[in-house]
Amino acid sequence: MVILFIWILLSVSLVIGCIKVHNTIIKGLFGVLAGLCITVLCFVGIFYYLIVFKVSNVDTSVSSDGEYSLTMQAVGEPLFFGSADGQFILKKGEKRISKVKFSLRDDGGNISQDTWHVTWKKNQVEIIIYGEEQNDEQFLLFFDGKYKINELNTKYGKTLDELNEIAEEQTEEENTKYDEDGYPMTEEYQRYKKELAEVSDYIQTKSDVFLDSYPDTKYQLEFRLTSKGWPFAVINKKIDENTGAVTELHLLYNESHIDEETDEYVLQEYYYDSDNTEAASPVIVDFFLIQKDTLKVTDENTKEWH
Repeated sequence: MVILFIWILLSVSLVIGCIKVHNTIIKGLFGVLAGLCITVLCFVGIFYYLIVFKVSNVDTSVSSDGEYSLTMQAVGEPLFFGSADGQFILKKGEKRISKVKFSLRDDGGNISQDTWHVTWKKNQVEIIIYGEEQNDEQFLLFFDGKYKINELNTKYGKTLDELNEIAEEQTEEENTKYDEDGYPMTEEYQRYKKELAEVSDYIQTKSDVFLDSYPDTKYQLEFRLTSKGWPFAVINKKIDENTGAVTELHLLYNESHIDEETDEYVLQEYYYDSDNTEAASPVIVDFFLIQKDTLKVTDENTKEWH
């Protein structure tokens, strides 16, 4: 502010000098300098307005009965990694009930729709704002114009213990090693691979499904993971020589089967066009149980989910 004040004085002095001085050369010099100073002042003024004073609507929430509205506004812009200033405007119809200011410490981030969560209640509206460098902050704006501000012991809606647990899981996932098939080198996933191999071998050698339906094709075992990370294997693939259509046998781990002694795998046929797009819905062929300790396989002889 001191520098700005000095700059204004300098600009005024140059303008006065330009008017008072009669020497043409000096008068012209003062005029050029005054013009430059005023131009700089204009840019500084615009920048200062945008950083400090400009008010812009970010998001609006309306009560379920449509009687009340709440608008979150950004005031200025955060400078470097500083906090962002904002305000809440609570209205009943067109009449303003209250205006409550707040600051958001979000590592220099702007106020956005993701910054807040709004809950309308009988006599008030609850607002919770989230920031990277602060605990969640609760604002209670009452319909009579009063308000209350509380700092919560949560961050992004989670307690410190929950955040630590998430961080530990992420660290564990980052440190997890994977084998040549993309399976985590954990006891659980390596057990899945052994079970898939054992059930696949059972289907190839002892199951009538494979022997009757795929007599002229060769058995294969290609380990994969679903988009959700569940294990499965492609154990057979048939390609139509005329159309290029593909039929695959998938052996999938059934995550909904909860048992301490056994895991369950479902055998399904998948159908694809020549461009690898799904041509039809998968069809269940059979279910198999496998003992976790002995790897003994049992054919359940059913095509129904159970």
